[in-house]
Amino acid sequence: MSSEIYFSSAKQLVQRIKKKEISCTELMQIYLDRIASVNPKLNAIVQHLAPEKALQKAKIADKKISKNQAIGALHGLPITIKDCCKVKDYIITKGSTAYHFLASEDATVVARLKTAGAIIVGISNVPEFNIAYETNNDRYGKTCNPYDLNRTPGGSSGGEAAIIAAGGTAFGLGTDGGGSIRLPAHNTGIVGLKPTRGLIPSTGNIPNDGRGLMGPLTTFGPMARFVDDIRLILPILVGPDHRDPDIIPIQIKKNFSSNLKSLRVTFYVDNGVVTPNKDTLRTMLQTIDALKPEVAQLKAECPPHLTELYMLITETFFLAGDKGLGLKNLLNRLEIKKPSNLVHEFLAIARNCEFSVTELNQRLRRIDQLRFALENFFSQYDAILCPVAATPAKKHGRAFIEGHDFSYLNIYNLMGWPVLSIRCGTSSEGLPIGLQVITKPWHDVLALTIGKKIESLLGGWQASPLFP
Repeated sequence: MSSEIYFSSAKQLVQRIKKKEISCTELMQIYLDRIASVNPKLNAIVQHLAPEKALQKAKIADKKISKNQAIGALHGLPITIKDCCKVKDYIITKGSTAYHFLASEDATVVARLKTAGAIIVGISNVPEFNIAYETNNDRYGKTCNPYDLNRTPGGSSGGEAAIIAAGGTAFGLGTDGGGSIRLPAHNTGIVGLKPTRGLIPSTGNIPNDGRGLMGPLTTFGPMARFVDDIRLILPILVGPDHRDPDIIPIQIKKNFSSNLKSLRVTFYVDNGVVTPNKDTLRTMLQTIDALKPEVAQLKAECPPHLTELYMLITETFFLAGDKGLGLKNLLNRLEIKKPSNLVHEFLAIARNCEFSVTELNQRLRRIDQLRFALENFFSQYDAILCPVAATPAKKHGRAFIEGHDFSYLNIYNLMGWPVLSIRCGTSSEGLPIGLQVITKPWHDVLALTIGKKIESLLGGWQASPLFP
């Protein structure tokens, strides 16, 4: 059955290709058929590689195998990329009717994926300017959640999460500046990694390879259905490219024992901003109970200053204290007279946020003080577990109305710690529920190791009944 193929892990697919159990051309046709079946309902992929070109690339991949040429770790796998990343000959729109940038080169991460053998078959949808925790815009429309079409897959990597969860691609690439990988992963039951800051080059991320306030918070990251696939992809993406000045030439620890008996883990289920709903609390506590025998210590303790940090980060980095003037100037430059609903809602919130340069300096100093406090807190633990959000996936149009429900996310962008979002349960309405696994810098693989244990204990990703 085709479902056995398109729901397989990327790791399994590569093994089958290498063993010649399936050709790259056969695999490509299966995924093209799957995309044609699911994407009209999801609206997840908004730019497509023409089928004949996709099959041509797959045939070239098959020739390499027939000639016993060296092949990469992702040889022949169809993948998708978020619409904010340079992919040669594709357009970056950032979900805007007025933005149209034809990429003449690949982002560093895209070039690395291509070198490893992946074939990019499309670009996935985002909210306009990646501005919201849901995916909707006036250029392409809204993306739907494969577990409930009346709900959002989240944002801003929402199109990427939706197509992966529905089996339309082997894996994908997103970005995370405030939870944009982790929330969509949570909403769709897949796995998403926000890696250590400074691990993966941001070269080719529009606009954040131009830095600014949001630059240090934002990173590329892999998204897939299975932890093993994140582990397969991550080493391909990491390391200096001699273009991004913030990448640190340090090796991540690649191997952790599956035996977690020495780990000191803390968890919290309430950050003091918003208490999660009953299904989320139940799922968190069930996960804690399942994991408790596997580790040395599993202690309930909440990091300090979370409420203050959340507000400081939101106002200082996202709203920027200029009453929305910076965004208004962008809209004027692009001659956008009527922004999308999500941009309009953002501006309504931003109008109430204003502070001086003096106060900005004070805020940044206070943020650094709180970062020291969090580092000190984490010194006594190996990992932190907490919710991704206060609820499962929301209905369309609720991202800003219920925005504080996402307050569990942006603190870890500020800290630069690696964070994995992994499914650990299901709501009473049949929606996926995930949690965050946070580890120390350069211990990304430890986050994956803990995630793998949670996946094995609780099942991980599960196909949607709507898209079997």
